[in-house]
Amino acid sequence: MAIAVETLNAVQLKKSIDDGSRTTLGTGDAVTFTNLPNQPVAIVAYNNTGNTTSFNVVYNNQAPTSYQIDSVQSQGFSLGLAYLINPGVTHASEITVSVPKTEQQGSSIDVYAVSLYFPLGKIQNQEIPLDGRAVHFNGYSRSYATPPLAWYALTVQSGNTGQVGLYFSGNRIDVIAVNTPNEIKEVLRTKVIATSGSGIASADFDILVNPGNSYTKNFYGVSSQLVYSPISAANTTQDGSISIQKIS
Repeated sequence: MAIAVETLNAVQLKKSIDDGSRTTLGTGDAVTFTNLPNQPVAIVAYNNTGNTTSFNVVYNNQAPTSYQIDSVQSQGFSLGLAYLINPGVTHASEITVSVPKTEQQGSSIDVYAVSLYFPLGKIQNQEIPLDGRAVHFNGYSRSYATPPLAWYALTVQSGNTGQVGLYFSGNRIDVIAVNTPNEIKEVLRTKVIATSGSGIASADFDILVNPGNSYTKNFYGVSSQLVYSPISAANTTQDGSISIQKIS
C-alpha cells in the first residue's frame, strides 16, 4: 500500500490549515494541517478526477510515504483513503499532504482532517438527534452527538452502493462497513486505512463489517462527543444515514 520516498518531488507548500477544513490539491500543491488535537485524527483524501493519483504524507519526523487513490468511479468520486493518527501518542501536532509535480496533468485530491472536534469548514457538519430521526449523508460530511447518561442504539443505514465510515468515540476510531461483502475487511486494512508510524495501535481501532444494509451498536452515553464520518461515496441522500435512539 505504502512506498517510502526520499523527496516530496519539489512540491511547494500551498497553505496551512488549523481547523481541519477541506482543501483541494493539484499537482505540485501541498497543505499542512496544524493544531491537531491530542486524540485520534483521520486525514481523509479523495480522488476527484479520472486519473489514478498518488500523494505523499509526512508525519512525526518520518520520511515521506506515498499512497495511491484509484480514479473516480461512476458514483462521482472514489472511496477515500484514511490515514489514522494519534497526536496524543506521537506528540506531533502537524501533518503535511502533497501531490507531486510528476503526477499526470489534471490530477487532484480533496483532503481534510476529521476528529471529535473538526473539520470546521467545507464539509457538512450535522448534529444527530437522540430520538431516532435519521441524518442523511450527502457529499463530504461529519455527523456528531453528545449523548447524556443513558443507553442508546446507534444505527448506520446503507443505500445500494454500500457505506464505509469512521466512528470516533473516546480514544478509538472504528471503521464501519455496511452493505459490503465480508472480504472487504482485508481490502480496507491494506488499501484504504493507513496507520504506519501514526501512534495508532492495532488495539485502538477495529474494522466492523456487516453484509446487511444496516449496522447497529448499543452504547452507554457519558456526556462526551461521538462522531461518524463516511469515507465512501455519498452523492445523494439515498446513499446512507445514521440515527441514535435512546433505549433506556
